[in-house]
Amino acid sequence: MGRFNTQWLAALPLLLGLALPATAQQDRVPERAEIFFSAGCADCWPYTQDVLIPALQARGAALDPRIHDYTAPGGRKLLLEVADTVELPRSIADSLYAFVPTERGTLVILGHVPPELIDRALTSPDVPPRLVLWQPEMHGTPSEYRLWAWKGEVQTFPIDTPFEEALAQAMVSAGPLPIGQANLAQLLPAVVVTGLLDSVNPCAFAVILLLLAFLFTLRKSRGRILQLGFVYIGMIFLVYFAIGLGILGTVRLSDEPHFVARLGAWILIGLGAVNLIEYYVPRFPIKLHMPAFAGARARELIGKASLPATVAAGVIVGLCTFPCSGGIYVSVITLLNAKTTMAWGVSYLALYNVMFVLPLIAILLAAGNRVTAKAWAGWERQHALNIRQWYGLAMVTLGAVMLLWVIG
Repeated sequence: MGRFNTQWLAALPLLLGLALPATAQQDRVPERAEIFFSAGCADCWPYTQDVLIPALQARGAALDPRIHDYTAPGGRKLLLEVADTVELPRSIADSLYAFVPTERGTLVILGHVPPELIDRALTSPDVPPRLVLWQPEMHGTPSEYRLWAWKGEVQTFPIDTPFEEALAQAMVSAGPLPIGQANLAQLLPAVVVTGLLDSVNPCAFAVILLLLAFLFTLRKSRGRILQLGFVYIGMIFLVYFAIGLGILGTVRLSDEPHFVARLGAWILIGLGAVNLIEYYVPRFPIKLHMPAFAGARARELIGKASLPATVAAGVIVGLCTFPCSGGIYVSVITLLNAKTTMAWGVSYLALYNVMFVLPLIAILLAAGNRVTAKAWAGWERQHALNIRQWYGLAMVTLGAVMLLWVIG
């Protein structure tokens, strides 16, 4: 077999992580005004019909709007698709949305905005290409309104604040980095640390050491060991990444992204508690292990030391270790859903999975001889229970941190 080139494996996550945001950052705007309301909101349709549409049409906008009930089948999915075209974060949400194309870009109206503010947003020469105009109070006389120009924090102003004055403040607001690098200072360390933490789980660790021990026992060359090892790790990366994409796509359909994130944190705490119970009560019936049949099948495939068998082993391990280590993964995915856009969520997901396989790559490269490989495999078997204890403690701690400080 020809010389194995592993560079593409290293480049794949980078390409996945960088190509998607570049696409998302292109200026894409709805071709027509898209208005979304909830049928469960008694005031939304009267406001839409009597205030919103006349205010838009008075300035030549929304002459032929498309109106959707996002509680109808497929409505929520369509709303999220339109929101993603302008990279509107899930954390900026209300019961009524209007995406209005303008000469400069897109005006996003949320909630029941007074008509005079809509008029100023459509006519002011200083309005940026993308602007969110938000009035969250549904009943009575509104006391405030909000502006966000894809820059810094959402700014809140008393309802009598002149629009131009509020806009000037919103344009220079400080806070998190602009969307497109959404919440980078908060999310990047969280993704890197949790990805590394997730990789130190007993399931994936044990099988990579088993792979090395088997290959050295079969007296394969170091080059062949590296070749099969990188294929095995690459398959784990692809399987985990695909699982993450599926979960991210599913949770983005939620109406309550912060609720889903909190649920993910509680799941993480629960799974961490199961790991701790297993350490202190070994006979506890619930165990987060790779199923016995899957472990036996993976060992059988690894023993063949062929490329197709190694690919199959990587797929099996990637799928079957998810119940063992997926708690951290799910909680991070729900956090990404609540805090960033789809494109950047996928990018962070790719980075997470690079961190997830990085220790496996380090083990593969460091195991330079069969004595080292067998010693590491023996050490892992001897300390597996202690690893599970610390892993459980880390999961509980991480879940608590997410609930108290990250999600809020």
